[in-house]
Amino acid sequence: MPDLTRRVSAFRKSDWLRAGVLCILVLLTSTARPSVLVAVPFLLLVGTNTLRGYAILGATLIAIIIVVAGPYDGMWYLERGWALLLGGCFVGLSIARPKMKISDRALEAVFGALVLAAILMTLMSGAWNIVDWVISDRVRATVAQVIALLLSWGSEGLAPALITALYQTAEAQILIFPALTALASMSALLLSWWLFIFFSGRSEEAFGSVKNFRFNDHLIWMLVVGLFLLFTRWSEPLQRLGSNAVVFIGALCAVRGAAVIVFITGGFSVLGYAMTLFGLVIVPPIVLGGAVLIGIADIYLDFRKRSEQLAAR
Repeated sequence: MPDLTRRVSAFRKSDWLRAGVLCILVLLTSTARPSVLVAVPFLLLVGTNTLRGYAILGATLIAIIIVVAGPYDGMWYLERGWALLLGGCFVGLSIARPKMKISDRALEAVFGALVLAAILMTLMSGAWNIVDWVISDRVRATVAQVIALLLSWGSEGLAPALITALYQTAEAQILIFPALTALASMSALLLSWWLFIFFSGRSEEAFGSVKNFRFNDHLIWMLVVGLFLLFTRWSEPLQRLGSNAVVFIGALCAVRGAAVIVFITGGFSVLGYAMTLFGLVIVPPIVLGGAVLIGIADIYLDFRKRSEQLAAR
């Protein structure tokens, strides 16, 4: 217990805040069980490193319980199979390129897992239809549970507009679940790495600085191609592919835009975080759209480099 208390106090407040944000992102974007997406990569990281101590032993046992628990249905195998591909790619990159920035490592692991999953589904006839059906069934069942829960809280029936909105949200989530899964997976990998650093007692920083977040500039072409497929409307599969590309790369651009703002302003105060959350609740399209535009512009203008050059003069 004293050892665990020392580790808690050793971690900076910013690391705890980032871990909390990652937890929220995984919960909001994951169609699979978030705990599984975090637990499997964590177990693979522990298994490929020689670690001792009661803290890491306890965390490992909890992770094993999370992985094996649950009803053994199609979703159980699907989410654990994906988490295994994801964690394997992440651990492989961690071994092969240990000095790679953690966000780049997580992003490349997601792309690697997507490629492997695409190859496997190509080799297995009808695999994509099965995956699509399993995910759709999970999402619709979750919406039905939410509606039942809301009904149990009050004696009056729910407004038809609210029920319609919930089901429309579910259908949108089904349409772009690959992009949402990729975003949740990247967040889960970062969170599993944070847990690994925390319980292993390492002194290194779990996350890089938010203000330095960026990705390979060539990924912007995925956004361009996605927009092209989305608006040409050649076929439903291509349109769906385009919408997923737009959502995934658009989200990365939004984070990059936020990193530019943090870099230029020198960081957010508590009031700044409160105002940002308020904006996301009241006018999310404006806040997210602005961040995406700043992120896209940064690819071509590199605001942070220009800012450093101006400061050096």
